[in-house]
Amino acid sequence: MKNKKHLFHFIVSESMNTTVIDFLLKEFKVNTFSELFETMFRLVNKKMPKMKRIIGNCRSEYAVIDSSDDKRLDKYLRISEANYLQIKRWHSLYNEFGMASTVRDIILFFYNGVMKYGLEEFLVIVGKKLKVDKLKNDFLGKMTQLLNITARKRLLYALVIENYPKYVYST
Repeated sequence: MKNKKHLFHFIVSESMNTTVIDFLLKEFKVNTFSELFETMFRLVNKKMPKMKRIIGNCRSEYAVIDSSDDKRLDKYLRISEANYLQIKRWHSLYNEFGMASTVRDIILFFYNGVMKYGLEEFLVIVGKKLKVDKLKNDFLGKMTQLLNITARKRLLYALVIENYPKYVYST
């Protein structure tokens, strides 16, 4: 049961597929999207719940896939049963609209990080432990009550990417 792979289906915009996912496949030098996602998931598995806790209850708001591109593509991903159950747990704990929004969050998180720092530097940074209290204070200082959940996520992830070295413990 441990090695069982789960087939996961979700929707992405055409531009996310051609720009973001194709870019990450080339940068990570992997052939399959499943292999890419498993790698990214392994790197953020411990950090993602800490970031999601800062946002708190997502109130199950619909996450906009892409407001600038209305073409949608079906994407399939084979992930380990353990990783699938972890995403499902986050979906339940943080009351997110769908598990697919967490998958898209992880993909965009890596895309923005690799674009800002380059693959090697971002992998070093993302491998370090997060200073959650500092991140939370900065996030709450920038957030307004008017932001919906999608905007809160974008703000948090942008804040982490922009200041990642500031939010990690040096080793």
